[in-house]
Amino acid sequence: MTQERYEIIGEKFEIVDEELDLEIHSKLEFLDKDYFPDGNLRYETYRKGEKLHGPSTYYGNGGEVLSRTWYFEGVKVGKAWRYYPNGQLYSLERFIDGKPHLVQEYYYIDGSLKTIVHFDAGVYHGESKLFWPDGTLKRECLFQNGQKIHDKFYDENGKLATALS
Repeated sequence: MTQERYEIIGEKFEIVDEELDLEIHSKLEFLDKDYFPDGNLRYETYRKGEKLHGPSTYYGNGGEVLSRTWYFEGVKVGKAWRYYPNGQLYSLERFIDGKPHLVQEYYYIDGSLKTIVHFDAGVYHGESKLFWPDGTLKRECLFQNGQKIHDKFYDENGKLATALS
């Protein structure tokens, strides 16, 4: 298992993520907050000057976390988690220098896998798969350095419907 730590420690934040080969230790400058008209917290973002710097968390009107994304000097870094209002994970996205990197995962509201897409520093690279709500493969693409190698579509029963190369 790879080491992973995303945390605020006093007036600093740390990201240690072996999967993304990240190790960031930085000072937090100020916390910006906004509220819904009824007084519930809408978001809290850390900033360095005008740039996002540290975790940014957005909330639903009921106080539920809708997303948490990490930034370093205005650029997305590390992992970003987005949630359905019921708290179920919607997506787990990975970033290097503001670009999607490695696998991006998206889920249906019941928690089953909906989509996986692979990137290499912002460029489609590797397998991408989409699934029907019951988990049956819906689409399968293969990319190499941004170029589509093949693209296959499946019906609800898992039967190959179309293949493009």
